[in-house]
Amino acid sequence: MADQPSGEITLVLNQRSTLDPEDDLRDGLSAVVRQGDYLWVANDETTSVERLTIQGDQAHDHHSSDLTDLLELPGEGELDIEGLDIDGDNLWLLGSHSAVRKRVKDKHNPDQARKALATVEVSQRRRVLARLSTRTLLEPGASGNGGQQRPVVFGLDGGAGQSLLDLLSDDPHLEGFIPSHPIPGKDNGIDCEGLAVTDDRVFIGLRGPVLRGWAVIVELGVGDGSGIEPQPIGPGGRRYRKHFLDLRGLGVRDLCRHRDDLLVLAGPTMELDGRTAVFRWRNALTSDSEAVLHRDDLKCEIDVPFGKGEDRAEGITLLQDHRSVLVVYDTPAGERKSGDHGIRADIFDLRE
Repeated sequence: MADQPSGEITLVLNQRSTLDPEDDLRDGLSAVVRQGDYLWVANDETTSVERLTIQGDQAHDHHSSDLTDLLELPGEGELDIEGLDIDGDNLWLLGSHSAVRKRVKDKHNPDQARKALATVEVSQRRRVLARLSTRTLLEPGASGNGGQQRPVVFGLDGGAGQSLLDLLSDDPHLEGFIPSHPIPGKDNGIDCEGLAVTDDRVFIGLRGPVLRGWAVIVELGVGDGSGIEPQPIGPGGRRYRKHFLDLRGLGVRDLCRHRDDLLVLAGPTMELDGRTAVFRWRNALTSDSEAVLHRDDLKCEIDVPFGKGEDRAEGITLLQDHRSVLVVYDTPAGERKSGDHGIRADIFDLRE
C-alpha cells in the first residue's frame, strides 16, 4: 500500500521554457533540491534551472537561469537534467548521459514505427556534470564565489577531456553499456538520474543499467582543486567507487542526503508503471569503502503513490524540519495542476 502525503507545496512556474516557449514547465519536472527558503528545480526538456521561493504551502517568485549563458556546453538541444544538489554555496547538476531511442507516436504508420524504433540518438549535451555558484544564478552579472570560483563542467573544464562515460568505459560491470553504439537509457542502458554531493564526494545514481536486479551508484572523489577532477578512491587506485543496492529490481530515480545517510528514490528502469519507493542507505556518507547492500540493509522509508501513465516520482529533497521530504513528479496528473502555472508537489514524513 502506498503511503499518503502529509502535506503539499504548490510550485508556481510562470516563466517560459528556454527551448520551446509553448512548453509547460510543469509537465517535465525531473529534479529538485532545497537551499534554505529556495527550491531549485529542473525540467528535463530545457537548458535551464528554475529557482522558487518557499512561503508556506507555495513556492513562487520564479526565476529561470539559462545554463547556456553560464556553462561551456557542447552541441545543441536539451540538457536532460536529472539530478540537482546543493553543497555549501554551489549548485551541482547532472545530465542523464543517456542515449535515446525514438518514440513511436500515435500518428505513425507501421513503417514509420519500425523506423523510429531503429533510430538511436546520442547527445553530448546530456553528458554534463557541472558545478556553479548559486551567487552566479541569484545575482545576474556575478562571477562565481566572489570571483574565486567559476562554473565548471566535468570533461570540458579541468577534466582532461574525459567525461563520466569515458571514466567508466573499461569498467567490468558497465563497459558493455558504453560502446560506440550505446544502449538507450529506456532499454536498460546508462541513465544517470540521482545526484548527492557532500564536500569532495559525488554520488551518482543510475536508473539503468540494473544488473540482475541490482541498482548501481557511482561515487567520485573530486578533490579540492578548482575543477572536477576525480581522485583515486576505488580498489587498485581506480578513480571511482561502485556501490550495488538491491532495490527490489528498481533503478535509482534520485538521491537525497539525510544526516549521514542517503535516501534513495527508486522506480522502474523501463517505460512502465510500477512501485516507487524511498529506501535508506545508512551511514553512506561516513563509509569509505565500496558497498554491496542486500534487501535487509536498506530500510523502506516511503512507498510513493504512482499513476497509470502519470505521476512518476522523479525528484526528492529534504525540507527545513529535516523530518520530511518533498517529492516532484514527471508526467503529472491533471489534478495536480492549478491555474495556468501551479503544480502540486507532495510532502512525506520520514519514519526515522
